[in-house]
Amino acid sequence: MKKRMVQTLIAVFVVSSFIVTPVLADPGDEVEVLENQKSAMENQAADVQSQLVDLLVQYEALQKDIENQQVRIDQAQTDLEEAEAKEKKQYEDMKLRIKYIYEQGDSSYFESLVTATNYADLVNRAEYVQKVHNYDREQLKEYVETKEQVAELKTELEAGQADMEQMAADLSSQQTNMENELTAMRSQIADFDSQLEIAKVQAAEELQKLTEASENMVAAVTEDTGKAETVKPSSSKPSSAGTSNAGNTTKPSSGSTSKPASGTSGTGSAGNTSKPSGGTAGNGGNSESTSSGGSAAASKPSNASLGQQIADKACEYIGNPYVYGGNSLTNGIDCSGFVQQIHALFGISTPRVSDDIQNGGKAVSYSDMLPGDVICYSGHVAIYIGNDTIVHASNSKPYPAGGIKTTSPANYRTVLAVRRYW
Repeated sequence: MKKRMVQTLIAVFVVSSFIVTPVLADPGDEVEVLENQKSAMENQAADVQSQLVDLLVQYEALQKDIENQQVRIDQAQTDLEEAEAKEKKQYEDMKLRIKYIYEQGDSSYFESLVTATNYADLVNRAEYVQKVHNYDREQLKEYVETKEQVAELKTELEAGQADMEQMAADLSSQQTNMENELTAMRSQIADFDSQLEIAKVQAAEELQKLTEASENMVAAVTEDTGKAETVKPSSSKPSSAGTSNAGNTTKPSSGSTSKPASGTSGTGSAGNTSKPSGGTAGNGGNSESTSSGGSAAASKPSNASLGQQIADKACEYIGNPYVYGGNSLTNGIDCSGFVQQIHALFGISTPRVSDDIQNGGKAVSYSDMLPGDVICYSGHVAIYIGNDTIVHASNSKPYPAGGIKTTSPANYRTVLAVRRYW
């Protein structure tokens, strides 16, 4: 009897526990869980949308770069044809002149002098002979200069075509990656098509601001260079640094072949357009204020000399080959490997992939860019060396069309970001 009573009490206790448990649950907990889930989904959607904008900016920038490069190549081809025609005409004129001199003989000059009737006639004839020789010398000099111009234009054309081939390969690879990314994003965004259109508009706006910022940078560099050439303080020693075409903004070159001297000076100051919200991740949230004129007198960091050392060291390897995926500064390296290995010489760690380099380091505005900073393009990175010039591992063509070389202006391609690791 007692045992049965105990069993009954246990059964009552168990049943009552099932009845009480739901009553103890707090409805607020379920609401909080749902709100957290909603917030997480919204954050994920925003992140995917941001990635979509970044992807479109990279892709559209590369397409725009290819179009601009084709314009440069067409212009270089036209210039080359004009220079070659001029060279051919000069060569034919010189052949006629040499034939005339040979048929007349050098004695005609001597005879014209000894047959002079008086001193005044002698002076006049001597001046005539001198003018003839000066004319021949000038014609020869002009011909040599034209031949050098043709050689430079051929190098520029080959470099432009090599860069075009590299960009076309990058575009093909990026197009494949983009299609894969869009397929993955389509499953994450409910109304994908409308979101894609929004992203395209945002990407176009971002790309326009980036283009304007880099153009302002080049304009400011040109203005600063012009002022420096016009007004030279008598007490200061002029800088001996810079490349032969540094600061050249009238005619963009796809591969300057001159090696900058150590101690390259100058900064790419100017006109930075602030990074808009929702822009490329490559700018890393840089919210520098917009400045239409830029400030050349912006204060330099205390370790600016380190950036200059990085730029100078990078220039020491000009002429060495480019190898995709390579890591040797002497035997072959690619663009991101070049940036990584140069910084490693100074004990500075940088990512190995160009996209990661664009997201790392410290975001720097165009107006504050200094030698040693890394300029990021779509699928490409380079080291700024001052005077509107970069040094980079360009493409697999032999130097100077490819390999490690200098290029000016720095915005020969759309500049997506500037990063500082020193």
